[in-house]
This record gives sequence, C-alpha cells and structure tokens, in this order.
Amino acid sequence: MGAIFAVAGNPVLHSRSPEIFNAAFRALSIDATYTRIAAETAAEVMETARKVGLAGFNVTSPFKIGIIPYLDEVDDDARRLASVNTVVHENGRFKGYNTDHTGVCDALARNGVPLRGQRAVVLGASGAGKAAVYALNASGAKVTLINRSFDRARVTAGLMGCAAVSMDDIDESVRNADILVSCIPSAGRFVSPSALSKSLTVLDANYSLETALTADARAMGSRIIDAREWLLFQALPAFSIFTGAKAPLDVMRSALYRTQGARKENVGLIGFMGVGKSRAAESIAARLNMIAVDTDESIEEQTGLPIAEFFKRHKEDAFRELEEIEVMRAAGLSNAVISFGGGVVTREGNVKAIKDRCVSVWLWASPETIMERIGSDGARPLLSGADKPARVDALLRERLPLYARASDLIIDTDNLGPREITERICHEIHKPL
Repeated sequence: MGAIFAVAGNPVLHSRSPEIFNAAFRALSIDATYTRIAAETAAEVMETARKVGLAGFNVTSPFKIGIIPYLDEVDDDARRLASVNTVVHENGRFKGYNTDHTGVCDALARNGVPLRGQRAVVLGASGAGKAAVYALNASGAKVTLINRSFDRARVTAGLMGCAAVSMDDIDESVRNADILVSCIPSAGRFVSPSALSKSLTVLDANYSLETALTADARAMGSRIIDAREWLLFQALPAFSIFTGAKAPLDVMRSALYRTQGARKENVGLIGFMGVGKSRAAESIAARLNMIAVDTDESIEEQTGLPIAEFFKRHKEDAFRELEEIEVMRAAGLSNAVISFGGGVVTREGNVKAIKDRCVSVWLWASPETIMERIGSDGARPLLSGADKPARVDALLRERLPLYARASDLIIDTDNLGPREITERICHEIHKPL
C-alpha cells in the first residue's frame, strides 16, 4: 500500500504543499501520495494521523506548538524552538522536526541575500517567527523581534538571544534594517510605506495572498523574496525526512510556481460507505444554496433497481461502468455538492474527473463508526454474506491510498454530524455560513 502524507492546519485548503510533494513523488517514482487534514485542534490532527495511518505529515498554523505534547519524540532544533512543522511516523512512534529555520535562511541565501552582519527585523513570535529568529541568529545576522504582544516578544527574544522592541517602534526598526521577515498572518498594513526603502529585502511568509506589506514594498522599490521560496526550502528537508531521498528541487519549484487552474465549482464528497456523505451533501447544499447530487441515487433512478439488486443481477463491473458515466455527468455540473459512491476511487477516470471539477473532501470514519452507522443494512452489496466487521476493515484499508490520492482534504467524521461537517467545509472553501 502506498504511503500517505499530509499537511494539517486550520484553514489548510490553501496549502500548496500537496502540489510540490506529489510532483516530487512522481519524479522519483515513490509510491506515496500527499493530501491535507482539516482539524480544529492539535489533538484531532494527531488522532486522524494515527487512525488513517499516515507515514508523516507537515504542520502549519495554528498547530506547530500545540502538536508537541502528542508526539513521542522531538528533535533538538524543534525542542529549542518549541515548534514542529514536520512529523514522521516510524515503528508506531511519531517524531517531530522543524525545517522552517532551514527554509527561511535558504530562501534568502539561495536568492543572493547576504546574512552575516546584516540587520534583520522579524515580525511575529509565532512558530514561524521563532524559526526565522533562530536561523538568522545562527547565520550571523543581528536580529530584532517585534510582536503585537511586547511581553511575548521580550520572552521569546530572551530565549532566542536577540533584541525585542514594541510595535510602537516598528517603523524606526524597519528603517534601520537590511532584511525584514514577516510572520504575521495578516494582509493588513502594520508597517508604514515610508519605512520601506530600496535597500531593504522583504520576505513575507504569507504566500496565499498578497499582503499590504508586499504591495507597499514593491511600490517603494524594496527587494522582495517570493514567499513561496520559504515554503519550497522548508519542504526540501521535510521531503528527505519523509523518504530518505534527496528532494528534486527543480521539480518541486516548478510545481509550486505553476499557475493554478480556475476555482473549482463543485464540492465532491468521497469516502467509505456509512461515513455520512449523502446527509452532509444535503446539509452543505442547503446552507450554500447549491444543488445536492447523490450518484448512487441517480443510478438507481436510471436503472429502476436498488444498488444491491443491480449487483445481484449484473455484478460489480457492470455497476462500475454505469457509475463512471454518472460521475462524469455529475462532475460536469456547476454549483453542486456531490456525494460519490464508496468505490468511485477504484477507477482512474473517476478520480481525474472529481479532482478536475470538485474540491474533493474525503470524509473519514473508523471501521467501528462505520459499523455503528450501517448496522444490519442489507443495501450494501459488497458486505452481503460476509463477516461485516472484517470485510469493512479489509476494504477500507485497501482503499486508503485511493481515497488519499483522490482527495484535496480529509475530515475525520467519527465525532461529527452533518452540521459540523458543513461548518468545517464552508470554513475551508471560504463560503459564508
């Protein structure tokens, strides 16, 4: 079974990590796939990673600090920073690393920015901010840390061995700096444009949208290091930690800078039988004024037969042929929330259609939860005449890498109902509730 990796955050759908890691896996013919985990807490991230059997995962905001108590081991850099962005799973144990500090220095140095002896200002005392301070200090820069909470900046600076100033002095500090690294997750303006200059190099960690800082720096003639460079250079050592192989830099950079396609118009729900796809699709559609589509129900309407009866008469292959036609039709709709059958991921054509046209959400549930939900339901043809718990477990494990490959996002539904699933998906796709 191919290894499964992911990035966990809240929100996380914006993350470009799946694109760069999957491109690297393909280039090196590594049997692995990389997706995303949407979670509310670090504890939930860890629980999902264990249940799905992830081989490793990356951690982004806001879980880099909170994930640490749930790990079995943390390496020296991550312990010093009290921040983890990479976790590997080996022999039942989860070990945390921090590659952010490597990423920030390489993003600057590999783009021709000298570090030793330079005056650097770091904005934000989050996990990424601490990693930036740690790396710049180690590279010989003279670092000043600024945070919204001066007390937090002062404490962090004391631990990291750098200076700290309050937000009131931000403009003066930036005017005197050679390098400005922003780790503040906000697009708003917090540095006056007049404090920026042509002699300043700016690296803003926020790569999902252009911030006021980046726009102002460009207008003032400052040198801008693309935020994606930090993402790229922290991903290289993470890839090696995951696989033991040297990361293909050019392949990963090309994937990261490739123009993204048009916004997907549909939401597609995939996952095993009994995870709640149909009810969740109806809930999401009602909340967002979209249409709800259930591919199994559509096939039943077309054939005039329940799915279980169709299987008895015509066998699984005939059903999969009909299903593939229905998947193509449903994926071609607009503004739809589509509940796909549990076995839809077994055909490559289905996976491509879903990924091309839908934000694909894998609703995960444990075998125990699935059994509670389907009970003695006789309408599940693949479970008829079998030891259901054993069959559910075997079939689910067989399909795990297929669901991962077809997904943009994983949501663990063990403790969620349709309303909670709806809220989480709306949060990720930035549609109002």
